[in-house]
Amino acid sequence: MQFYRVVVVKIAVVFIASICAGLAAGCANTPVEKTDGEEKSASSVTIEFWTPFSGGDSSYMNELVQRYNKENKDGIKVVMKNNKSDDYYIKLSTAIVTEEGPDVAVVHASKFAQYVPAGFLTPIDVTDAGAHIPWEQYNPDIVERTVIGERHYAIPLDTHFTVLYYNKKWLAAAGLLQDGKVMMEPGEDGFMQFLTALRDRIPPDVAPLAVPDVRIDSLWLWWSLYSQMDGGGGLYSADGHKARVNMAAVAQSLNFVASLYESQLIPPDISDAGSRFISGKAAVLWSGTWSIGSFEKLDDLDFGVMPLPQIYDRPGTWGDAHTLAFPSHSDTDPAKVEAAVRFAEWLADQGQVWAQAGHIPAERNALNSAAFKALPYRSDYAGAEEDVRFFPSHSKQGEINDALVSELEKIWHGKQTADDMLKRLEPLIDSILGE
Repeated sequence: MQFYRVVVVKIAVVFIASICAGLAAGCANTPVEKTDGEEKSASSVTIEFWTPFSGGDSSYMNELVQRYNKENKDGIKVVMKNNKSDDYYIKLSTAIVTEEGPDVAVVHASKFAQYVPAGFLTPIDVTDAGAHIPWEQYNPDIVERTVIGERHYAIPLDTHFTVLYYNKKWLAAAGLLQDGKVMMEPGEDGFMQFLTALRDRIPPDVAPLAVPDVRIDSLWLWWSLYSQMDGGGGLYSADGHKARVNMAAVAQSLNFVASLYESQLIPPDISDAGSRFISGKAAVLWSGTWSIGSFEKLDDLDFGVMPLPQIYDRPGTWGDAHTLAFPSHSDTDPAKVEAAVRFAEWLADQGQVWAQAGHIPAERNALNSAAFKALPYRSDYAGAEEDVRFFPSHSKQGEINDALVSELEKIWHGKQTADDMLKRLEPLIDSILGE
């Protein structure tokens, strides 16, 4: 029903837009217009670019857009709008439905299963610019998630995923850092012993492991561990219509994460884990690669970074990808689509600059460039790109995630046990799938 509601709304918007277009027809065909007091040629194109980068990574994207506008000689001007990540997709979806969407937008790979069936995005390989994109030069895992019905809907920008940051001072004090190497035995016991040693050997007001007990971070942690298990990482039946999880793997991974909270190796009531790490009140932080661009600017923060250790059968950590997608418009302007695709391809080619924010470039030349390899810390976790475990590609995955976050918060706050959640898991997923 959601798809049909979207279609009905879009039809209504198109009807209204057509009336407005008729009233404005005289202006639409003006060969020359004024912009900031200067004449602009009819051949020039201004495109709007939306991002959810309101944190430290926004400065790097601002730098790239400014550079493009300065260096580009093709008459294309990019106007960027940074949005808060918390409500970015609500704003973007609303803008697309009301015909106010941008020409190019950052869209996570996890959103394509929802956005493409809703008609929110324009395929680009049917355009002149899109037809010549060398797809083999991009991360194939991201390309695969942005191809639906054999059509390409986005240009991959990066991979980002969760890692462990550690305070070298506290690990050294606990005897867990030798010659720059983190000393940790494998498996559940090894990880538990590592955190227990931190708790026993550093000040009591320093968290052994900082993970928020609100928001999605703890879901990323559980998902990473579940995905490391043979037979793990699934939520649905093959057709996507029913819940289908590996209950044994879910139970083991969920109970392990719950034990970290229960033993206060992850202390309670952490809402801003990043700030706690920056202030020296966390020995280890569970966060994303996007934090490193800010951390390395802090002279008094002596830290290291490492992938999530392999605790079960294979390496794995939650991750996603930023892509550059093209919102649909009922009155699509081919010139704007062409300009947007050309800008997006240029942006992806600058991956070694964008990598300063911490992300791993999706474009292979940028990934292999000397500039990227010269960046500090990146080599410590870049290889984990091969072990990223995406959430399943499903139109209801966002709703499922919200429900799972709520269920996990109930455990961390003592309102239910892990066993309670396990009993509710598949019925909860089925209830959402049936909506």
